Amino acid sequence: MKFISIISILVNFFLVLIILIRSPNEQSLQENLDPFKIFESSSKAENSIDNLIKILTIIYFSIALAYNIKNYL
Repeated sequence: MKFISIISILVNFFLVLIILIRSPNEQSLQENLDPFKIFESSSKAENSIDNLIKILTIIYFSIALAYNIKNYL
């Protein structure tokens, strides 16, 4: 169960970090990610970050559900 705890901490950390990076202002997002040259355009960066947030949120709630089921049994 310690492995799941470590994964939970990492998911929480990255979820908060990605949400802080994500900005509704497209220019701000482009300025923040421009030095890294990760994405071709700010719209692709926005879509990728939105998808990553969805995936991390699903993982977060799945881990929470697993903890609740384990504690209930």
